[in-house]
Amino acid sequence: MIIVSIELFIPLILANVIHMFIVKHDLFLSLKKPLNENLFGRNKTYRGLMVVTVLTAIFQLILSFILDAKLDDVDYAIGFILGLTYILCELPNSYAKRRLGIKPGDKSVKYKKLFAVVDKSDSTLGVCLVFVLIKCLGFEVFLTLFLSAFVIHYVISCLLVYIKVKESI
Repeated sequence: MIIVSIELFIPLILANVIHMFIVKHDLFLSLKKPLNENLFGRNKTYRGLMVVTVLTAIFQLILSFILDAKLDDVDYAIGFILGLTYILCELPNSYAKRRLGIKPGDKSVKYKKLFAVVDKSDSTLGVCLVFVLIKCLGFEVFLTLFLSAFVIHYVISCLLVYIKVKESI
C-alpha cells in the first residue's frame, strides 16, 4: 500500500507545488489564458492544465524508473492521465462557484464549510478513482487513498500558505 500511495501522490504533489511556484512568480504568461472565463473563472488556465498534466507525467515516469529501474511509456501515460484528471476534476467546483456568484479566488460566505471540503476533495476524488480503475485495485484501497490524499492536500496547502506561495488554504 505504501508503494501504491507513493506512486499516486509524489508525481501529483511535485507537479502541483511547482505549478504554485509558477503561478506565484507569474511564469509562462503565454499559457495564462482562462480555459473558459465565463464557465470557470479566470484562474483555471491553460497554464495550469499544461503544467500539471505534463509535469505529473514526467514525474510519474521518473518515479517509475526509480521504483522499477525501467522507463515505460505506460507510466508516462498514467501520469498524463492523472495530471489531466486532477485539473479536470477542479472544473465542476469552479463552475458551481461561478454560478453562485463567488468570484475567482474568493471563498464562499454562505457555503464556507462545504466548499472548504469540496476544494480539497474534488481533484483527490477524481485522481484516486482513476488510479484505482487503471491499476484494478479495490474499494478499500480507493477509500484509503482518498482519505490520505485529502489530508495530504490540506497539509500541503497549509504549508504553501505558510511559506507564502499560496494566499489561502
